[in-house]
Amino acid sequence: MVRECGLTAYLLLREGLGVEARLVRLKNRGPWTHVGVLVGGALFESIPSTERTRGGVHMGSLDDFCAPERAVKVGYIPISLVEPQCENLFHWCHKQVKLRIPFDDNYDLQDDRALYCSEFVYKAFLQIQINLISAELSTLSIPLVGLRKVVFPGDLIGMKPVFNNVFTLRS
Repeated sequence: MVRECGLTAYLLLREGLGVEARLVRLKNRGPWTHVGVLVGGALFESIPSTERTRGGVHMGSLDDFCAPERAVKVGYIPISLVEPQCENLFHWCHKQVKLRIPFDDNYDLQDDRALYCSEFVYKAFLQIQINLISAELSTLSIPLVGLRKVVFPGDLIGMKPVFNNVFTLRS
């Protein structure tokens, strides 16, 4: 059930500290290395597997997202929605959690069987007819795979009028 949708969703952005964050920072436009979406009172994100956690799309907490051991800086971008979009966005994200969609370690934008963080957010908003990208996609060279078009967290910022402010929650 959607709680407190309020017709606004939030892109949550993090400048992270982990190995993956360092790799993303090398190629990303700006400092942001991870992105999730807060909608209907729930935080959805796709994370890589670690020794302690199973990766993939899951419902997380704002405290974990902003934890000092994970983040140097955290920000958010409000995105205004119309009535059915909020509920549809929530339900699509929740469905990915139920399906246990894994993290996409191959960063394959063409394959929806696994989703990396910014791919998950990008495709979630496409489900409600909002394209968060208006510029050319970034290219990433993946060993044993070759060149791939990818969506980085920085590709989701500054491309639409709704992205007029990125607030730092913690410095």
